[in-house]
Amino acid sequence: MPVWERALKAAVKGYPGWSVRGMKGRVLVERRPSGSGPKQSVLLPEEITWSEQKWTDVIVWLNNLWGASKGGQVHLRPALNSLIVKSNEIGDDYASDWNDIKEAYRVRLMESGRKIQQQTWEGNYAVYIDAAILAIKDHHLTDGPAVLRQAAKHWANAYYARAVCVSTLKGFFDFAFRDPRFKIPETWLIDEFHAKPIRGEKPEKKECCALNDLEILELLDAIQARCGVEWRSVFEVLTALGLRAYELKMIELRTNEDNEQQVWSRYRKAGGGTRTKPRWLEEIPLTDEQGNTVWFDIAEHWKSMPWPKTRKGERKVVTAHYAGQCLSKVDFWHQLKAKYAKQDMKVCPSYSFRNAFNTRARALGLPDEAVTRAMGNSPTTNKRSYRQTTDALTRKAFKERLGR
Repeated sequence: MPVWERALKAAVKGYPGWSVRGMKGRVLVERRPSGSGPKQSVLLPEEITWSEQKWTDVIVWLNNLWGASKGGQVHLRPALNSLIVKSNEIGDDYASDWNDIKEAYRVRLMESGRKIQQQTWEGNYAVYIDAAILAIKDHHLTDGPAVLRQAAKHWANAYYARAVCVSTLKGFFDFAFRDPRFKIPETWLIDEFHAKPIRGEKPEKKECCALNDLEILELLDAIQARCGVEWRSVFEVLTALGLRAYELKMIELRTNEDNEQQVWSRYRKAGGGTRTKPRWLEEIPLTDEQGNTVWFDIAEHWKSMPWPKTRKGERKVVTAHYAGQCLSKVDFWHQLKAKYAKQDMKVCPSYSFRNAFNTRARALGLPDEAVTRAMGNSPTTNKRSYRQTTDALTRKAFKERLGR
C-alpha cells in the first residue's frame, strides 16, 4: 500500500466508525453507526480523486465532513450537501442523473438480448424504477436496500407486484453499478439478504377456473347486451381459439397447406431459453343446453365480424386490460366470480376462456402434441399452467366409462 494511502487510513481512525477507500477513481466515505442503523456512504466531489496528488485534500474534506456531521450525529448525505454548493447525489440534480441511467437501461433491455417490448418496459420496469427515483429524491436515500424498502411500500399488499419491484430494482442497480458510464458505488447493490424480507412469502395461488360451455354462452349474451355485439366478437374469438388476449393484435387470415382459410398467430412467447413458434389456430366448438354444437367459424367471419373501434373508426387493439374493463360492466361476470370464489378459484378476463379451450380439447381426446401446438406451448408448460379438466368433466368421464 502506498505511503499516501496508509496516511489516509491512519487519518480516518480519528473518526469512530468511519472508513475511506477508492471507488472507480473517486473517494468513498462510509460510516457504520454504533447502533442498528444501516451503513451510510457518500462519494466526495469528482475533483477530489483517490490519488497521491489529492490525498491531502481528502483529509481536509474528511475533517470538514466530520464537523458537518456533528461528530457522526448527522447523516453523511446532508452533511456533505452542506459542504458543497451543488450535490450530484440527491435531489432534482441527482434524480436527473438517475433518469439518464433509467434511459440507458431501457435502451439495453429493448435493443439487445431478447429485446423486450414497450408495453413490458412500462409495466414491468419503468413503474418500479420511477418509484425508486422518487424515493431517492424525496428521502435523500444513498443505498439500494433503503430505496427498495421505501419503493416497495407502494405494493405492500400486492405480493406479485412487490416481487417484480424487487427483481426490477436489483437488476437496475446492478446495471448502474456495472456500466462504466456511471460511477455508482456498490452500496447501491441489492443482495438477497435485503431483498428476501421485502419480497415476503408467496401466497397460496388460487386456481384460475375453466368456464363451462353453458356459462360461456350465457356470458356472451350478457356481454352483447351490456357492451355490444362488437365486444361479443372479441370473446367469441378468445373462446373458440383459446387465445391469450394479448394475441388478438397478432392474428391474421392465411391460406394453409390444404388451401383453406385459417387463422394464424404471429405471437412468440418467451419462455426458458427459447421462444415459442408462430402457429395455426384451431377452433373447438361449444355445446348448448339442448346438446347442439355451436361453431363460431372465426376464419370465415374474421374480416367481416363486428369489432370495437377507435375514435378514428379504426379496428381497436384489444388487450387483457380492455377485455377486463368490458367484463367489469357485466353483472353475470360478477356472478361467476362469486360462484367460483366459493370454490376457492377465480375467473380471469382471458385465461378462464383459454383454460376452457384446453379442457374441451382434453375431453375430446385430442393428442397432447396437437393440443399444445394449437395453444402455443409445450406439453410440460400446458400441464403445469392450464386446467386439464374440471370436476364436472371428470364426473362425466367416469360415468360414461363406467356406464353409470
